[in-house]
Amino acid sequence: MNPTGTRARRARGVARAVLLPIALFLLAACEEGPPRQTEPERPAPPAPQANASATPPAAGAAATESPDAGAPGDAGDTQETPAWQGTWEGRYDAKKGSVELPPKVKDAVRKKDDGKVATGAGTVTVTIEPSGDLKGTLKGALGDATLVGKVEDGMVRASVFPEDPRAPNAMTGILVGKLKDDVIQAELRVAGPDAVLVRESPVELKKK
Repeated sequence: MNPTGTRARRARGVARAVLLPIALFLLAACEEGPPRQTEPERPAPPAPQANASATPPAAGAAATESPDAGAPGDAGDTQETPAWQGTWEGRYDAKKGSVELPPKVKDAVRKKDDGKVATGAGTVTVTIEPSGDLKGTLKGALGDATLVGKVEDGMVRASVFPEDPRAPNAMTGILVGKLKDDVIQAELRVAGPDAVLVRESPVELKKK
């Protein structure tokens, strides 16, 4: 056996035994050290925030609103009075009404109406509500009657009903007019039970 070779192999074994622990120590130190510069640190997760929707309103928030704001009956809630609202009065002067007949048609019955019955002066009184509902009375030459109707878009329309439908000359008809310049300009047209008597008159109603 060559003594020189034996000593060389022995020296290399000693070197491995010494260097191996040192290498393991250095490797462990590298793994536990700070992160490399090429790998930036991950930011820490943000702290949890309270849910805004779950936050109760401030105790003084309601106090900032006026207790009277928007209360019913405020001046802002008032509405203008309709022009037709109120009681209206006028007079009529009933005369024999005209009836248009087809050509060559003769009405012998109506020719008997000499225009002396149920003609003359009378009064009309109506009361109109803010809603436009109308009620009134008719008195005078045409007998006592009741008016019931409606006002819409400035137009006045009412039906005339006799208080005594069994009266010989009980008059039924209509009152139609228009509100203009604080005056209701209307036309009254009525007829008797057999439609032989037809009476008509302009009517001007003014607010009472």
